[in-house]
Amino acid sequence: MVHDADRFATHVLAVDDKLDVLRMLEKELTAQGYDVTTAPSAIYALDLARERKLDLALCELNMAGINGLQFAQSILKIHPQMPVVLIVDAGDVDSGRRALEAGASDFITKPIDPSKLRFVIESSLQRKKLELKRLSEHRAEVLFKAIKGLAAAVDAKSNCSERHTARTAELCLEIGAELGLSEEQLNTLELAVYVHDLGKIGIPDEVLSKPGKLTDDEWVDILRHPSLSAGFLAGIEELAEVASIVRHHHERVDGGGYPDGFKGEAIPFLSRILAVADAFEAMTSPRPYRKAISWEEALVELRNNAGTQFDPEVVEAAARVVERAIGMDKHRKKAA
Repeated sequence: MVHDADRFATHVLAVDDKLDVLRMLEKELTAQGYDVTTAPSAIYALDLARERKLDLALCELNMAGINGLQFAQSILKIHPQMPVVLIVDAGDVDSGRRALEAGASDFITKPIDPSKLRFVIESSLQRKKLELKRLSEHRAEVLFKAIKGLAAAVDAKSNCSERHTARTAELCLEIGAELGLSEEQLNTLELAVYVHDLGKIGIPDEVLSKPGKLTDDEWVDILRHPSLSAGFLAGIEELAEVASIVRHHHERVDGGGYPDGFKGEAIPFLSRILAVADAFEAMTSPRPYRKAISWEEALVELRNNAGTQFDPEVVEAAARVVERAIGMDKHRKKAA
């Protein structure tokens, strides 16, 4: 279960192959109130990024093996919304420039000044918050209508029911409200739902509509759709968070999902909501290869897979929403 204190703490990943520097960073960042995870190499850090919730990465530029620039480029592929701060040598303006060109949000020079370190971290996080705010403020109605139209086209191509995406969005918003999400988070979640299956445009029709069992190669095509969906949004800076939500909506909390094998709190919280709503809607709608099941049966499936495939907290929130709807439906039928 995700607790509020864990969800809203600032989680910083510090990466340096010099253990004395790593210990110094951990001590200083902890003293400043951050929740700190350390890694002695870029490879280890990338593994951690698949298992833990992270808000910002702080990385030494000149490391053996995968250096800081390569690390920034790699982690931003799987965490597009994460600010990355690189540590560079004093006076090394060229490295600082290359860091920013590689996608880093900022850089800090050595020797590290603790007060400046906090400023760089907080300014990087604040810039990201402002970007997300701009997303909400600039989400024009005409653009959203176009996105909804595109989602309907994807539903038709995928042999889904006409309102698959719309119903998934409705359930996502109800679950989000049940979990106490802010209006901005609900807006972001709704947008993510409408673009979460865009990647299916790149999958052959015969695979999406096949009534029988898929071959191994056809499954490879299906497994590509979250990363393809996120890829369509990759060039739009304001949609970085949406791209991350979309990319990870088929991850599992036990780490057995795709495309990146994220587990637990490393999976964006809004992705975990989308995963539950998408699965429920899929189970309760007919497909070419199977019949729909009842809402009650779908809830049993969600609960049976809570803690392995799905976030238990999200499953229980969804159950409360669905059970209220079932109760209201029974009441209407009884009244009629």
